[in-house]
Amino acid sequence: MMWNLDGRVALITGAGSGIGAELARQLAARGMRLALIDVNREALERVAAGLPGAETAVADVRDAEALTAAIDDLAARCGGLDVAVANAGIATGGPLRLVGPETVEETIDINLLGVWRTARAAIPHVLERRGYLLLVASAAAVLPAAGLGAYSVSKAGVDALGRTLRVELRTHDVGVGVAYYLFLNTPMVAASDDSPIFASAKQRLPNALGKTWPLEPAVARTVRTIERRSRAVSYPPFLRGAIALRGLLDNPLTDRAAGAGVRGMEKAFAAEAERVGAAAAARAVGGR
Repeated sequence: MMWNLDGRVALITGAGSGIGAELARQLAARGMRLALIDVNREALERVAAGLPGAETAVADVRDAEALTAAIDDLAARCGGLDVAVANAGIATGGPLRLVGPETVEETIDINLLGVWRTARAAIPHVLERRGYLLLVASAAAVLPAAGLGAYSVSKAGVDALGRTLRVELRTHDVGVGVAYYLFLNTPMVAASDDSPIFASAKQRLPNALGKTWPLEPAVARTVRTIERRSRAVSYPPFLRGAIALRGLLDNPLTDRAAGAGVRGMEKAFAAEAERVGAAAAARAVGGR
């Protein structure tokens, strides 16, 4: 079923930068009304300033009570929600045996439980409109990513959450999609390129997997996904094949290829951890 987006309301978390900010701009250009959430007030206000009529709320996806209150308030101000995009997230990196354990838990708390909290709070409003949920996962949910263990685990959880909700909400005429992106040109990826650990790991990937892809066409594809209430969006488009063949990718050859640079990454991370601490070294890969 194709939607006319004009006049409908979209909630977006992590709207202060990157994917969330660009999605807000492109949906506004299609006539959608916007309900935007971010933990960073200044960044959120900068984005909203260019989008007349956008409603905003500052909330942290780690705080279920505050997040639910913000979503309920935005829904009331906008007269309901047709779409909810659970996008807020962070990236941390480093070998799981060496990173500070708190960074793993923080990554899962924001990237997976934050998406769950967003979906849980938005479902009553979206269900009322027979609307659409989009959960932002990653190519890391499908492809092994040595050095991005916490991020990969969290995004694999988002993938499973989205697929489960799709089945459960289908009977209520609510569509659920999952987004899978490779490295897009966002502030988070730019920050990760400055990390001595992450940059070297990224450079060892095959060209198509390690390159940074432009943000705007990825988001344009996402807008079409919302319009069509599709099951999934992937960018670059060749990721669709990897998703379809995910079972075949779990084999010794893939493990060997993905782990080829692990020893070098461990040495680089250990040196950085000695300099700034294990938690700081892991978080240097990228923030919100």
